[in-house]
Amino acid sequence: MNTNTETANRKIEILPEHIIDQIKAGEVLERPASLIKELIENSLDAGSSEINIHLIENGLDLLSIEDNGHGMTFENLPYAFLRHATSKLKNYEDLFSLHSFGFRGEALASVAASARITCTSQPADLSKEGGKIIIHGGAQELLIPNKSGQQGTSLFIKDLFYNTPARLKFIKSKVSEKSALKKMLYSFALANPHVNFSIKWDEKEREIFRAETALERAKHVFFPRTSKDVQGEVWTSSEEYDGYKVEVFFTPTTHSTPQYRHHYLFANNRFFQDKSLHSAILRTLESHWRYGESGHYMVKISVPPADIDVNVHPNKIQIKFFKSDVIYSLLVSSIRSAVKKNSVPVQPTMNFQDQRQEQFFTREENQSFDLQNMFGQVSGPNDAVFSLEQPSQTASGQNSVSSGPLLGMISPSLLLLKLENGFFIADVKKLMAAFLDISLNEFMANEEVAGPLLISEPFRMPKGKIDRHLEELKNLGFELDRLNPEVLALRTLPRFVPQAQSREITQTLLNYFDQPRVQVYSSSDLKNFVAANWDSTALPSESMLEKILGKTRESLVQLTEQNVRSLLK
Repeated sequence: MNTNTETANRKIEILPEHIIDQIKAGEVLERPASLIKELIENSLDAGSSEINIHLIENGLDLLSIEDNGHGMTFENLPYAFLRHATSKLKNYEDLFSLHSFGFRGEALASVAASARITCTSQPADLSKEGGKIIIHGGAQELLIPNKSGQQGTSLFIKDLFYNTPARLKFIKSKVSEKSALKKMLYSFALANPHVNFSIKWDEKEREIFRAETALERAKHVFFPRTSKDVQGEVWTSSEEYDGYKVEVFFTPTTHSTPQYRHHYLFANNRFFQDKSLHSAILRTLESHWRYGESGHYMVKISVPPADIDVNVHPNKIQIKFFKSDVIYSLLVSSIRSAVKKNSVPVQPTMNFQDQRQEQFFTREENQSFDLQNMFGQVSGPNDAVFSLEQPSQTASGQNSVSSGPLLGMISPSLLLLKLENGFFIADVKKLMAAFLDISLNEFMANEEVAGPLLISEPFRMPKGKIDRHLEELKNLGFELDRLNPEVLALRTLPRFVPQAQSREITQTLLNYFDQPRVQVYSSSDLKNFVAANWDSTALPSESMLEKILGKTRESLVQLTEQNVRSLLK
């Protein structure tokens, strides 16, 4: 039979309600992170001061959230799971003067259609009766009165998407899903420092955020207990104009954590994304942060509710402002004010001529230094040599001598280092190979989470063998999507990868997996490949070098006392 004729003769029919619910569930609940967003918003709208969250298998097996909000009565409880049932809107104009987070009445109806859900609730008036409801895939299994001595609502969601299995195929890797969940959870913790948050992953220890000031909360998120930067500093400032207010919180220095992990924008305490504001922050702090890197930041924007449209995007992650130019000006002004208030001018203790005399090696000594029998190479007059007499540029534009371990280059791939126990020669290729080997093994062993890139990075990589290894790259923290037959787009990076070196590291991994002989990832094989193929012109920055040396020194060769004496003659 002709397919076109068959289609043309079909009757137009109204879809059954359960199919409509499942379609809607897919629109609203794209992934666990979008669900946790909707549920926390409901808890905050209920006036909760304490929110406890537990996730098993990134929320796919279990996602529970318990709060101490005003709760619901037995009569109101079933209405919470009906589509378009909301207490936030009365008329269309209310959409443009929102004082709450959730307002469409979609979240609970969507999750009820696609999972197994148990909800108990007790209203603030303890003399009134609360209730308990159980719904499996849109079908109500139980509804009974339930009285408790404590107000609030508890939601236990099991087997997310079990009733919409097609949606599970689009769930990304564990690393990617956990990264998205963490980003969402931290955004709520930052935006609501007055609320106690408790977050538990699987059977691991709870991460607890006590009620505190915005500055204290920023420090706790930017510098967790597992971070080495426990004493990290956060600068803050704010500007106001005509009912608009912008508060900025940012770290004055860059950190080992990649820049995209802790970048947050809030409008009326609602997390959103905006590339133009992100670029404005980076440009304003360009001269203060290390070249090619950035620190952590949080920006809190307060505007009249009527001057903001939060219903631009289905997931409410994009926002339109009535006076975007005012916000931009206040943002830049706030950042500059914070820098001016906190920066301390560098007072040189000696002139540059004095500093030059204290340099250990001169240009001539570098050129004559014999490296034979150390790496099987000899530096000759034609080798590229770095002049140790050249000053480095500080953020303030003043000349200074680097205080890091790098003294200079002996040849294009050999570095001269000064460490606490002497002077060393480092082979860049072997150093990077050891660093990547250790870091990738730690990443997988600790089940760490990669961070999503704000702007995806394109890589020219023709479709072919590499596409069979994209899942392996995901597990290593490098999530790539095929844009077209010639280009892959990098979506996430593991936290150990510095922004300035991300392209070189990613490209090296792509080249490794694209080899015909590589069938499956091998740690030792990759290490040998990097040692042989790393682009020696891609030198690590001072900060990255310090980070590498903190993990491995296996490729260093120490200079003997005789070497040092001969160089000092």
